[in-house]
Amino acid sequence: MPFVRLGAFAHRHRHFIPGGGLLLMVVLLLISGPLGGSFTPGGFSVPGSQSQRASQLLTRNFGAATTQLLLVYRSPSPDVTSAPVQAEVARSFARLARQPEVASVQYYSNTHLPIFIGAGGRETFAVVNLKMSESAATNRLASLESHLVQPRGLTMWVTGAAPIDALYNSALESQLRTAELIALPISLVLLLIVFGSVMAALLPLVIAGLAVPTALSVIRLLAAHLPTSIFVTNVATIVGLGLAIDYSLFFVKRFREELTHSTPEVAVKAATASAGKAVAISGTAVALGLLSLTLFPATALGSMGVGGVVVVACTLLFGLTVLPALLSLLGHRVNWLPLRRRMGGARRPSDHHSSFWGWAGERVMRHPIAIALPTAVVLLAIGTPFLNLRLSTGASVAEIPYGPARTGYAHLVNNFPQAGGVNDLNLVLRYSRPLGERLTPTQQRQLADYVGRAERLKGVQGMDGVLSPPPGLASAAYLKLLSLAADQRPAAVNTYIKGYLSGAVVQFEVSTAYGPDSSGGATLVGQLRSLSPPSGAQALYSGGAAVSVDFLQAFAKTIPWAVGLVVLATMLVLFLTFGSVVLPIKAVLMSLISISAAFGAMVWIFQEGHLSGPLGFTSPGSITATDPVLMFAFIFGLSMDYEVFLLTRIRERYLVTGDNRRAVQEGMASTGGVITSAALIMIAVFGAFALGHVLDIQIIGLGMAVAVAVDATLVRGIMVPALMRLLGRLNWWAPPGAQRLVARLGLYERSSALPPAEAP
Repeated sequence: MPFVRLGAFAHRHRHFIPGGGLLLMVVLLLISGPLGGSFTPGGFSVPGSQSQRASQLLTRNFGAATTQLLLVYRSPSPDVTSAPVQAEVARSFARLARQPEVASVQYYSNTHLPIFIGAGGRETFAVVNLKMSESAATNRLASLESHLVQPRGLTMWVTGAAPIDALYNSALESQLRTAELIALPISLVLLLIVFGSVMAALLPLVIAGLAVPTALSVIRLLAAHLPTSIFVTNVATIVGLGLAIDYSLFFVKRFREELTHSTPEVAVKAATASAGKAVAISGTAVALGLLSLTLFPATALGSMGVGGVVVVACTLLFGLTVLPALLSLLGHRVNWLPLRRRMGGARRPSDHHSSFWGWAGERVMRHPIAIALPTAVVLLAIGTPFLNLRLSTGASVAEIPYGPARTGYAHLVNNFPQAGGVNDLNLVLRYSRPLGERLTPTQQRQLADYVGRAERLKGVQGMDGVLSPPPGLASAAYLKLLSLAADQRPAAVNTYIKGYLSGAVVQFEVSTAYGPDSSGGATLVGQLRSLSPPSGAQALYSGGAAVSVDFLQAFAKTIPWAVGLVVLATMLVLFLTFGSVVLPIKAVLMSLISISAAFGAMVWIFQEGHLSGPLGFTSPGSITATDPVLMFAFIFGLSMDYEVFLLTRIRERYLVTGDNRRAVQEGMASTGGVITSAALIMIAVFGAFALGHVLDIQIIGLGMAVAVAVDATLVRGIMVPALMRLLGRLNWWAPPGAQRLVARLGLYERSSALPPAEAP
């Protein structure tokens, strides 16, 4: 047996393995600082999509500013167009405008465009175009803001991509600290209650303390070479803490049980062969679920998948080597500092019939249908709200953490419906041949016809581009100049035209009344893309709503493949473990029930906003598309954790007794307590992350907490044993040839002592 050999290896090298694990963590921590990369925002752009191709053309032909600072001003009086107010606006950014990082500043006084004046005349804004990437602007935000001056008589907010990213960074760090401060003490208290010993309770936290920092260091090193989402740190910590404590609890619990009747060496081998195998299988299932995220074209999901796999790998590494080595070193001293007078460890399975789970198992075995049917109805009812799921890309104001950048962005969205850079789209027309820096009268007429058709669509508030004259120049005179060669036009007009026409590419800014994630915005993008472009040109649209449409379309195409990969791979792992065709199918169905309940709670709480008050969030009316995918990947794997642990015990008893009903009841009795304890700790860890102000992390944390609660009680406590009771010997059925093939791998045991009819 490979896991018995692994336990023997850990025992044999018990004096060196813990030190080696600590050294590995320290080395990775030290090198991840200077050699690690930085995390990036966004990640919803789909490679090869129309929106991405349009963005690349804009950057290549117009050198479009890679990021902007948006300065929003509010006056107590409706006078923002007055000279004194505009002078204060200009004074506020005068020093910043002189910095080499600033390409230009646009505001009402130097453009006279009405889009810079908010509804009611009390608000205005300025656009600071920066010569740096979004991540660079985020890192240097404090330096950039130091050049701003508070305008007299006005309230000013700094917003835009970089300030919002910085707000996310600080909110994520705060949420992570808060979650750790809540989750770790609660976990320790629960572990003390479970083990009744300080030493045993500390071991799972030791493994978590090794696995999580090591994984985060590896992720930071990978970030130097791969685009990595800013959410990876929190997601990895959620998964790492939960898995490390969960797996260690199972392992320590089994070790102490074996220690009551054997030596530490034998106990370590037995615990590794049983709990260690269950942990490895569960970890494999979690890793497979996370690996499916790499199928999605958006880097945000792919990087979280890679980060999650790293966390699982580190948890398994320390949980299957350092933990058994520490247990071998401690031996009976694992019960040091007892909190209860008698420290006898866990009882044997047959002694658990008087426990709650023994009583519950006996009732389920007697009345499986009567108990399982109403439970199934309750589970389906919990999942019903999921039918109303509405997905988005998380671009609404409600999904931004609280702070000045969110307030400023809300003012832009609510009070500047035509403000460029907020709800706008970008139209890029790529002609089949270079235009020679001019448009002929025929090309102008064709382009004007196209623009007119676009402007008549519901939701389009205006289109500014190469056909719009610069301030102070009549439209007819400008269009005549536009038809001339560049050397026949004034230099100022050439400079203006170069902002909209370059080579074979022409661009327009399309102001819309719809937000990036609105259904109206998606409809408008579809209508714009269906318009016939001018002769000889290809029309491409980018911007918030276009990116959202492209992402959600690619997302919908990828979901069946990702779900199929997770389900099939998990079924294969379970088949190789238990040598049964039926059990993997049952396990997948039960996991899907747990997931549906979690998704139903997610929609009911966050999309519909029923607990917005207690949890302190504003419902956006939708769920970010990445959240249910992440939850599916995590929950599907985590649900296998309890499934494998339960089935491993049931199979052990079945190989001994040959009685399916008795094996299910005793397996449930012997694992019910530890599964409940592990679930409570997981709920504490996941639930702690729901207390911050980053909505996506709240959704993932609370959703996973609900899933674990449902899975550990209604699903594993009622549905699984009831179904196994009804299936009887079919639980262990597989074609004999397939069973012999699996048995050769050493993961699946057969018993010749059983009667032929009951032999698995």
